[in-house]
Amino acid sequence: MTIFQKIRGRFDRGQIVLILVLITVVGLTIGLSLISRTITDIRISSQIEQSSRAFSAAEAGIETALRGNIAVGPTGTVSLEGASANFAVQTLGGTSDNYNLPLTEAGNSQTVWLIEHSDDNTINESGESYPTNSIIEICFGSKSEVTEEKAPAILVSLYYKEAAEYKVAKKAFDPYEARDNGFDHADELGPYCGNFLYRKKIIAHQDGDSGTVDFDIQPSSTLLLMRIQPLYEATAITVDPERELPIQGKIISSIGQTSTGVARKIQVYQSYPVLPGLLDFTFFSEN
Repeated sequence: MTIFQKIRGRFDRGQIVLILVLITVVGLTIGLSLISRTITDIRISSQIEQSSRAFSAAEAGIETALRGNIAVGPTGTVSLEGASANFAVQTLGGTSDNYNLPLTEAGNSQTVWLIEHSDDNTINESGESYPTNSIIEICFGSKSEVTEEKAPAILVSLYYKEAAEYKVAKKAFDPYEARDNGFDHADELGPYCGNFLYRKKIIAHQDGDSGTVDFDIQPSSTLLLMRIQPLYEATAITVDPERELPIQGKIISSIGQTSTGVARKIQVYQSYPVLPGLLDFTFFSEN
Protein backbone atom coordinates (compact mmCIF):
# COMPACT_ATOMS: atom_id res chain seq x y z
CA MET A 1 0.00 0.00 0.00
CA THR A 2 1.39 3.35 -1.04
CA ILE A 3 1.52 6.47 1.12
CA PHE A 4 -1.22 8.04 -1.07
CA GLN A 5 -3.57 5.11 -0.44
CA LYS A 6 -2.94 5.34 3.31
CA ILE A 7 -3.74 9.06 3.33
CA ARG A 8 -6.88 8.52 1.22
CA GLY A 9 -8.08 5.77 3.59
CA ARG A 10 -7.69 8.06 6.59
CA PHE A 11 -9.56 10.85 4.70
CA ASP A 12 -12.44 8.50 3.88
CA ARG A 13 -12.67 7.43 7.51
CA GLY A 14 -12.70 11.13 8.55
CA GLN A 15 -15.59 11.82 6.15
CA ILE A 16 -17.57 8.93 7.59
CA VAL A 17 -17.04 10.23 11.12
CA LEU A 18 -18.09 13.74 10.03
CA ILE A 19 -21.23 12.41 8.32
CA LEU A 20 -22.08 10.38 11.42
CA VAL A 21 -21.64 13.49 13.59
CA LEU A 22 -23.86 15.53 11.24
CA ILE A 23 -26.53 12.81 11.27
CA THR A 24 -26.35 12.69 15.06
CA VAL A 25 -26.68 16.49 15.33
CA VAL A 26 -29.66 16.54 12.92
CA GLY A 27 -31.28 13.66 14.80
CA LEU A 28 -30.77 15.38 18.14
CA THR A 29 -32.20 18.64 16.74
CA ILE A 30 -35.30 16.90 15.42
CA GLY A 31 -35.69 14.95 18.66
CA LEU A 32 -35.33 18.02 20.84
CA SER A 33 -37.79 19.90 18.61
CA LEU A 34 -40.35 17.10 18.95
CA ILE A 35 -39.82 16.95 22.71
CA SER A 36 -40.18 20.74 22.99
CA ARG A 37 -43.37 20.69 20.93
CA THR A 38 -44.75 17.82 22.97
CA ILE A 39 -44.01 19.69 26.21
CA THR A 40 -45.65 22.84 24.79
CA ASP A 41 -48.74 20.87 23.72
CA ILE A 42 -48.97 19.29 27.15
CA ARG A 43 -48.60 22.71 28.80
CA ILE A 44 -51.31 24.23 26.57
CA SER A 45 -53.61 21.27 27.18
CA SER A 46 -53.04 21.63 30.92
CA GLN A 47 -53.77 25.36 30.77
CA ILE A 48 -56.97 24.77 28.80
CA GLU A 49 -58.03 22.10 31.26
CA GLN A 50 -57.27 24.32 34.25
CA SER A 51 -59.04 27.27 32.63
CA SER A 52 -62.11 25.13 31.89
CA ARG A 53 -62.09 23.85 35.45
CA ALA A 54 -61.90 27.41 36.80
CA PHE A 55 -64.79 28.50 34.53
CA SER A 56 -66.84 25.49 35.64
CA ALA A 57 -66.24 26.41 39.27
CA ALA A 58 -67.24 30.03 38.59
CA GLU A 59 -70.41 28.84 36.82
CA ALA A 60 -71.19 26.59 39.79
CA GLY A 61 -70.97 29.66 42.04
CA ILE A 62 -73.42 31.55 39.80
CA GLU A 63 -75.84 28.61 39.71
CA THR A 64 -75.68 28.24 43.49
CA ALA A 65 -76.52 31.92 43.98
CA LEU A 66 -79.39 31.75 41.47
CA ARG A 67 -80.90 28.51 42.79
CA GLY A 68 -80.56 29.48 46.42
CA ASN A 69 -81.86 33.05 45.93
CA ILE A 70 -78.83 34.23 47.91
CA ALA A 71 -79.33 37.51 49.75
CA VAL A 72 -77.39 40.61 48.82
CA GLY A 73 -74.06 41.15 50.51
CA PRO A 74 -72.60 37.90 51.85
CA THR A 75 -69.97 35.91 50.00
CA GLY A 76 -70.59 32.21 49.42
CA THR A 77 -68.20 29.40 48.56
CA VAL A 78 -68.58 26.35 46.35
CA SER A 79 -66.03 23.52 46.42
CA LEU A 80 -65.45 21.17 43.49
CA GLU A 81 -62.81 18.55 42.74
CA GLY A 82 -59.60 20.48 42.17
CA ALA A 83 -61.29 23.88 42.20
CA SER A 84 -63.45 26.22 44.24
CA ALA A 85 -65.46 29.41 43.72
CA ASN A 86 -66.32 32.47 45.76
CA PHE A 87 -69.45 34.39 44.80
CA ALA A 88 -71.10 37.59 45.98
CA VAL A 89 -74.39 39.37 45.23
CA GLN A 90 -74.76 43.14 44.82
CA THR A 91 -77.79 45.27 44.06
CA LEU A 92 -78.21 47.58 41.08
CA GLY A 93 -79.90 50.88 41.72
CA GLY A 94 -81.26 51.86 45.09
CA THR A 95 -79.25 55.12 44.98
CA SER A 96 -79.36 58.50 43.27
CA ASP A 97 -76.13 57.73 41.41
CA ASN A 98 -75.99 57.42 37.63
CA TYR A 99 -77.59 54.22 36.38
CA ASN A 100 -75.73 53.01 33.28
CA LEU A 101 -77.47 51.01 30.58
CA PRO A 102 -75.55 49.07 27.91
CA LEU A 103 -75.26 49.81 24.21
CA THR A 104 -78.75 49.29 22.82
CA GLU A 105 -79.62 48.79 19.18
CA ALA A 106 -82.18 51.07 17.54
CA GLY A 107 -85.67 49.65 18.05
CA ASN A 108 -84.77 47.75 21.22
CA SER A 109 -85.67 49.02 24.69
CA GLN A 110 -84.15 49.30 28.14
CA THR A 111 -86.30 49.25 31.29
CA VAL A 112 -85.77 51.44 34.35
CA TRP A 113 -88.02 50.47 37.25
CA LEU A 114 -89.63 53.35 39.11
CA ILE A 115 -91.29 51.27 41.84
CA GLU A 116 -90.16 48.69 44.37
CA HIS A 117 -90.44 44.93 43.88
CA SER A 118 -91.50 42.27 46.36
CA ASP A 119 -89.30 39.36 47.38
CA ASP A 120 -90.94 37.19 44.71
CA ASN A 121 -89.82 39.70 42.03
CA THR A 122 -93.34 41.03 41.39
CA ILE A 123 -94.16 44.73 41.37
CA ASN A 124 -95.12 46.02 44.80
CA GLU A 125 -97.72 48.65 43.89
CA SER A 126 -98.13 49.62 47.53
CA GLY A 127 -94.39 50.17 47.87
CA GLU A 128 -92.39 53.34 47.36
CA SER A 129 -92.21 54.69 43.81
CA TYR A 130 -90.20 57.46 42.20
CA PRO A 131 -91.82 60.86 42.93
CA THR A 132 -93.76 62.41 40.06
CA ASN A 133 -92.28 65.83 40.90
CA SER A 134 -88.61 64.74 40.71
CA ILE A 135 -86.46 65.19 37.62
CA ILE A 136 -84.79 62.37 35.67
CA GLU A 137 -81.92 63.27 33.36
CA ILE A 138 -81.45 60.91 30.41
CA CYS A 139 -78.09 61.02 28.60
CA PHE A 140 -77.37 59.32 25.29
CA GLY A 141 -75.19 59.53 22.20
CA SER A 142 -72.06 57.72 23.36
CA LYS A 143 -70.12 57.70 20.05
CA SER A 144 -67.88 60.76 20.01
CA GLU A 145 -67.17 60.37 16.29
CA VAL A 146 -70.84 60.35 15.25
CA THR A 147 -71.99 62.94 12.69
CA GLU A 148 -75.11 64.99 13.28
CA GLU A 149 -77.01 63.03 10.62
CA LYS A 150 -76.13 59.80 12.44
CA ALA A 151 -77.16 61.09 15.87
CA PRO A 152 -79.50 58.78 17.77
CA ALA A 153 -82.88 59.87 19.05
CA ILE A 154 -84.77 58.27 21.94
CA LEU A 155 -88.37 57.40 22.72
CA VAL A 156 -89.23 57.59 26.44
CA SER A 157 -92.34 55.83 27.75
CA LEU A 158 -93.57 56.30 31.32
CA TYR A 159 -95.90 53.58 32.56
CA TYR A 160 -97.97 54.55 35.58
CA LYS A 161 -101.13 53.83 37.53
CA GLU A 162 -103.76 56.50 37.97
CA ALA A 163 -106.46 55.43 40.40
CA ALA A 164 -107.34 51.93 39.13
CA GLU A 165 -106.19 52.47 35.55
CA TYR A 166 -102.83 51.63 34.00
CA LYS A 167 -101.61 54.23 31.53
CA VAL A 168 -98.58 55.19 29.46
CA ALA A 169 -97.23 58.58 28.40
CA LYS A 170 -94.66 58.84 25.61
CA LYS A 171 -92.35 61.51 24.27
CA ALA A 172 -89.50 61.37 21.77
CA PHE A 173 -86.33 63.45 21.74
CA ASP A 174 -83.98 64.14 18.83
CA PRO A 175 -80.87 66.37 18.81
CA TYR A 176 -80.95 66.65 14.99
CA GLU A 177 -83.72 69.14 14.16
CA ALA A 178 -83.28 68.78 10.38
CA ARG A 179 -85.08 65.43 10.51
CA ASP A 180 -88.31 67.39 11.06
CA ASN A 181 -89.98 64.43 12.78
CA GLY A 182 -91.98 66.38 15.33
CA PHE A 183 -89.85 65.16 18.25
CA ASP A 184 -88.87 67.42 21.13
CA HIS A 185 -85.36 68.81 20.72
CA ALA A 186 -82.68 67.17 22.88
CA ASP A 187 -79.88 69.19 24.46
CA GLU A 188 -76.67 68.87 22.43
CA LEU A 189 -74.03 70.93 24.23
CA GLY A 190 -72.47 68.00 26.08
CA PRO A 191 -70.65 66.24 27.53
CA TYR A 192 -73.43 65.15 29.88
CA CYS A 193 -73.38 62.43 32.55
CA GLY A 194 -69.65 62.09 31.96
CA ASN A 195 -69.11 61.63 28.21
CA PHE A 196 -72.48 61.66 26.45
CA LEU A 197 -73.25 64.09 23.63
CA TYR A 198 -76.97 64.57 24.22
CA ARG A 199 -79.47 64.63 27.06
CA LYS A 200 -82.98 65.51 28.09
CA LYS A 201 -84.37 66.27 31.52
CA ILE A 202 -87.89 64.98 32.11
CA ILE A 203 -90.40 65.14 34.93
CA ALA A 204 -93.53 63.02 35.24
CA HIS A 205 -95.74 65.87 36.49
CA GLN A 206 -94.55 69.43 35.75
CA ASP A 207 -92.17 71.99 37.24
CA GLY A 208 -92.45 75.11 35.07
CA ASP A 209 -88.80 74.88 33.98
CA SER A 210 -88.40 75.39 30.23
CA GLY A 211 -85.34 73.12 30.25
CA THR A 212 -87.39 70.19 31.56
CA VAL A 213 -90.00 68.29 29.55
CA ASP A 214 -93.24 67.75 31.48
CA PHE A 215 -95.23 64.56 30.94
CA ASP A 216 -98.24 66.11 32.73
CA ILE A 217 -99.00 63.01 34.78
CA GLN A 218 -101.17 63.64 37.82
CA PRO A 219 -99.07 63.97 41.01
CA SER A 220 -101.25 61.38 42.76
CA SER A 221 -100.32 58.74 40.16
CA THR A 222 -97.92 55.91 40.90
CA LEU A 223 -94.98 55.63 38.50
CA LEU A 224 -94.24 52.01 37.58
CA LEU A 225 -91.46 51.96 35.02
CA MET A 226 -89.72 53.86 32.25
CA ARG A 227 -88.82 52.38 28.88
CA ILE A 228 -86.11 54.03 26.77
CA GLN A 229 -85.86 53.07 23.11
CA PRO A 230 -83.07 54.35 20.82
CA LEU A 231 -84.19 55.45 17.37
CA TYR A 232 -82.16 55.71 14.13
CA GLU A 233 -78.87 54.60 15.71
CA ALA A 234 -77.61 52.40 18.56
CA THR A 235 -76.48 54.13 21.74
CA ALA A 236 -75.58 53.52 25.34
CA ILE A 237 -77.77 55.32 27.87
CA THR A 238 -77.25 56.73 31.36
CA VAL A 239 -80.04 57.79 33.70
CA ASP A 240 -79.18 60.41 36.32
CA PRO A 241 -82.06 60.61 38.85
CA GLU A 242 -82.70 63.51 41.18
CA ARG A 243 -83.94 61.08 43.85
CA GLU A 244 -83.08 57.48 44.62
CA LEU A 245 -84.13 54.93 42.03
CA PRO A 246 -85.67 51.70 43.29
CA ILE A 247 -83.48 48.60 43.11
CA GLN A 248 -83.19 47.47 39.48
CA GLY A 249 -81.88 43.95 40.01
CA LYS A 250 -78.77 42.11 41.14
CA ILE A 251 -75.23 41.51 39.94
CA ILE A 252 -73.79 38.11 40.84
CA SER A 253 -70.00 37.86 40.65
CA SER A 254 -68.24 34.52 40.91
CA ILE A 255 -64.49 33.83 40.83
CA GLY A 256 -63.44 30.24 40.19
CA GLN A 257 -59.91 29.13 41.07
CA THR A 258 -58.14 25.82 40.58
CA SER A 259 -55.67 24.20 42.95
CA THR A 260 -52.88 25.34 40.60
CA GLY A 261 -53.88 29.00 40.94
CA VAL A 262 -55.69 29.54 37.62
CA ALA A 263 -58.61 31.94 38.22
CA ARG A 264 -61.55 32.97 36.04
CA LYS A 265 -64.37 35.43 36.79
CA ILE A 266 -68.00 35.42 35.62
CA GLN A 267 -70.50 38.21 36.23
CA VAL A 268 -74.22 37.83 35.68
CA TYR A 269 -76.89 40.54 35.73
CA GLN A 270 -80.19 39.29 37.12
CA SER A 271 -82.92 41.79 36.34
CA TYR A 272 -86.55 41.75 37.30
CA PRO A 273 -88.93 40.29 34.70
CA VAL A 274 -89.43 42.89 31.97
CA LEU A 275 -92.18 43.56 29.49
CA PRO A 276 -91.72 42.14 25.97
CA GLY A 277 -90.46 44.51 23.32
CA LEU A 278 -93.71 44.14 21.36
CA LEU A 279 -95.42 46.19 24.09
CA ASP A 280 -93.65 49.32 22.84
CA PHE A 281 -95.64 49.10 19.61
CA THR A 282 -99.07 48.10 21.00
CA PHE A 283 -99.82 50.84 23.54
CA PHE A 284 -101.49 54.11 22.60
CA SER A 285 -100.20 57.18 24.38
CA GLU A 286 -102.56 59.70 25.89
CA ASN A 287 -100.18 62.55 25.05
